[in-house]
Amino acid sequence: MIDALKGLNVQPVLLTGDNKRAASAIAGQLHIDEVHAECLPEDKLKWIDDYQKKGETICMIGDGVNDAPALKKANVGIAMGSVVSDIAVDAADIALVDDEVKELPHLIALSKRMMTTIKLNMTFSMTLNFIAIILAIIGTLNPVIGALVHNTGSVLVIINSSLLLKWRKK
Repeated sequence: MIDALKGLNVQPVLLTGDNKRAASAIAGQLHIDEVHAECLPEDKLKWIDDYQKKGETICMIGDGVNDAPALKKANVGIAMGSVVSDIAVDAADIALVDDEVKELPHLIALSKRMMTTIKLNMTFSMTLNFIAIILAIIGTLNPVIGALVHNTGSVLVIINSSLLLKWRKK
């Protein structure tokens, strides 16, 4: 998963309250280059703030009360695990119901695809409506055909959006 995230130009950073030796061992196994150990909740907030001041978008993944402030401050907070605290769930934008974060690269790729689809749908619908308005003003398009054009455009946008339900990165 870490390698897949790096392939999406996402730089993983480990912020943990564990001691430096344990944190370095875990980071080494996971191929995480940047580690900040022995972090208190306010230290995690400081690190997130520092990254945000550099213009970086932060996604924080956490599972406990100590992570709640950082989950709230991050651009996207993800509470994970079956035993995640209620405070972490309330602070997070997303709550995973199990300990599986392996789908995170897929979720990131899907969100990028979703934004592309939204922009495409907006451009298509606004262009179609603009053309229909111009044609209506000059008298080429009567109200009944205008309504059909508008509804057809809406259906095409919905169909295009529904393709995201089965989308998988190749």
